[in-house]
Amino acid sequence: MRFRFRCEYLGSAFFGWQEQNEHGQTKFVSVQSALQEAFAIALRAPVHLVASGRTDTGVHARGQCVHFDWEGVLFDCEKTVRSINGLTKRVIRIRDLEPCAPDFHARHDAVSRYYQYTLFTRPVALYREFGWECGTLSMDLDKMEREAKSFLGEHDFIRFCIPRNDGKSTLCTLSEFRLERPNSYTVVWHIRGNRFLHRQVRAMVGTLFDVGLGRYPEGTIASIFAETFQGERTWAPPQGLVLEDVVYDR
Repeated sequence: MRFRFRCEYLGSAFFGWQEQNEHGQTKFVSVQSALQEAFAIALRAPVHLVASGRTDTGVHARGQCVHFDWEGVLFDCEKTVRSINGLTKRVIRIRDLEPCAPDFHARHDAVSRYYQYTLFTRPVALYREFGWECGTLSMDLDKMEREAKSFLGEHDFIRFCIPRNDGKSTLCTLSEFRLERPNSYTVVWHIRGNRFLHRQVRAMVGTLFDVGLGRYPEGTIASIFAETFQGERTWAPPQGLVLEDVVYDR
């Protein structure tokens, strides 16, 4: 029987979503490994969790979707949610645990992913773990907003990622790249697409940061897509990025 659930987690507490081993010996604490350990305790049997996508080290999530298969005795979903949340030390919370169609797949069935990236344009003490503190640097937000439109539509984002060399396509379609200014010192990027590559959002936001500072002119994104750009680019740090939602047709 297949189950699914949503989860949110504090990315700074983990080495990304995916369970990892270094040199076959050292096991890093990932979100996947922490959750699988909690489920093994709560259900008294191991489970393998499949997420809608990997998040990098330091990246947070509020709407990650996960599925797993279970062949044991049926369990109480609400009780299991309480047990899992009691075992994960307040850095992971799951919700909406429920049975689902046996062919549902958290990654393959997703039709879009929605991220937010937050920047602070003044020094801040509160929420520093959830945004990129750019200090007193002067950024042209209007120029950044115009330049962001170049990301919309289908493009090959090979120049905006760290390739995994797994043979998979690097084509992605972005339907939203919108800037919001909730107050005088906070900038929130709303980014939605059918899929995202390794560190893609951080590469895109970092390039907009360079344009906003005047390091590169408008049209830089188009030149990167055209592979005519030459120069060093900024990578936005991970703590400003949150996976907000994953959307499914069913």
